[in-house]
Amino acid sequence: MPFPLKPGYNFDYYHIRRAPHVEMSSAEAYTDFYGLSYVLKGERLIYSPNFTTVLQAGDMNFIPRHVYTRAAPASDMPYEAILIKFTDLMIEDLLKLIGADTYEELCSEFVIHCEKATQIKILTILNDIEQEWNNYNKYSELVLKGMLHRLIITCLRERTLGGIPIQALERKHECLSDAIKYIKAHLRESPSLKDTAQGIHVSPSYLSKIFINQLHTSYSDFVLSEKIQCAQKLLVNSKLTMTQIVSEAGFSSNAYFSDCFKRHTGFSPTQFRKENGNF
Repeated sequence: MPFPLKPGYNFDYYHIRRAPHVEMSSAEAYTDFYGLSYVLKGERLIYSPNFTTVLQAGDMNFIPRHVYTRAAPASDMPYEAILIKFTDLMIEDLLKLIGADTYEELCSEFVIHCEKATQIKILTILNDIEQEWNNYNKYSELVLKGMLHRLIITCLRERTLGGIPIQALERKHECLSDAIKYIKAHLRESPSLKDTAQGIHVSPSYLSKIFINQLHTSYSDFVLSEKIQCAQKLLVNSKLTMTQIVSEAGFSSNAYFSDCFKRHTGFSPTQFRKENGNF
């Protein structure tokens, strides 16, 4: 389900706290706004149609527009992070200075693993942002814009002055990453556990354990969740018929698709398209 900015706002701030094993029930849509998150505690597996990565304490994640993301636990630790969402208006002056391509490149790399000195700077800025947000008034958007610019520039300097090279995924999660990529690439064929295991050259039993241990969900439930996420995106962003969406998302029949979709989202596919679509 999409979670847009509050009406009339160009900025939104969240201090997120998650107990171990809590994961998002559905993907979140970043439509016409950007996002960035900073991990304070724990680990989180983030995946979308374009990337998969594990965020750890001290990591900054830049989220581009027009993308669906979903998060799941990557450890048994509680998770705590700061999430900020903002529109073009909040960074238009900054983009004129650094160039839109520079910021898009930052988003395309997704994660900056910040060194200790940079983490201290980021936490100071985030604390100031939180105080301003909690005392929001008619001047706050202008103040928050300056703080957001400072935060982004701090991350840009970290990236260009010798921060740790950005990795798409930590080595210990390569098997899981490969499996997720395989599922996404073959979603239309509804890949079985055996299919995916053969595709990434591991045993089915080992792959099943990876999903249980890392995502705390079964392989079949994960695939179904990916199908629902794919269907949500097609319902909102395409003019495909229901039958075509059923096929693209890998469901065996319209009836099965409708039943699964309503159980997961609380809406029928038709209702979901009506509430969230642009046509």
